[in-house]
Amino acid sequence: MTIFSAISTFVLVLAIGAPASRQPTEPPPPPLVKENATVKLSDHVYVIPDGNVGGVPNVGIIVGSKGTLIVDTGLGPRNMETVLRETAKVSRNADLYLVATHFHPEHAGGSSALPANAKFIVARVQQQDIEELGPGMMKTFAGMSPLHAELLNNVQFRKPDLLFDTEYRLDLGGVNVVFRALGPTHTRGDTIVFVEQDRVLFAGDIVMSQRFLAFGAQSSGETWLKVLDQLEALRPDRIVPSHGVMGGESLIARQRTVLMQVRTRVGELKAQGLSADNVASTVTSELQAKYPSWTTPNRVGAAARSFYSEMK
Repeated sequence: MTIFSAISTFVLVLAIGAPASRQPTEPPPPPLVKENATVKLSDHVYVIPDGNVGGVPNVGIIVGSKGTLIVDTGLGPRNMETVLRETAKVSRNADLYLVATHFHPEHAGGSSALPANAKFIVARVQQQDIEELGPGMMKTFAGMSPLHAELLNNVQFRKPDLLFDTEYRLDLGGVNVVFRALGPTHTRGDTIVFVEQDRVLFAGDIVMSQRFLAFGAQSSGETWLKVLDQLEALRPDRIVPSHGVMGGESLIARQRTVLMQVRTRVGELKAQGLSADNVASTVTSELQAKYPSWTTPNRVGAAARSFYSEMK
């Protein structure tokens, strides 16, 4: 196994969690974006909810008077084709754009189905993720089930039409959208999307509702806390996470509170001389007991290790 394959597998284990409402013995629902499920969130923003299905993102459709932006693709071209059909129901704009909140296959893996005249906008660091880690992640996801393999068979990421460094602004006509790549959080290239007029934030995997955050091999706990401060400064009215239920600005404060508790406890236990593994195990047990309704407690250990490694 290569180092990139190992990282991909590690991130996948952290990123994919069974929905709390499903019993372990039940087969998982198929990772398909739902047709005819689009809801209007605000004047210019529509969302295709994920339905709490693993491997399906909350897909955004932002419509201006002259252009339309899609946020995330679903798993492979078949899902992107569903997204395009849903987009056509709410917009007839000729100018079409795509952005992915990060490089994982359910977010960017359908980019090859984007029409030739559309534009794929990508942060440079996300493109680095795509080139270095994308093929390994595609292979890992394809191995999850026969349907995953079918959806990702011979799939390639589309080449970006526009690259940006840390921030890019897009005028869709009557609505302005800001893209920002803020540093290594869930991945190196996490990209948030903020719709200024509607004050809607597509937060990717950086902010979730009652889910512990998925830290990968390149995540930084300290950076994550700083990014949450930057997101809160936007004062969003609505937050659309990559997965799970949507919410308001309070999601950011709640997420910060939990991360701060992890950092504080890690500092206390490291000062007592405990190893990283012991600290991760202890903090996981404590946080799971403190937040019994939160899903994916298996992610806490990786967050604890990240803070542990960054502390002197």
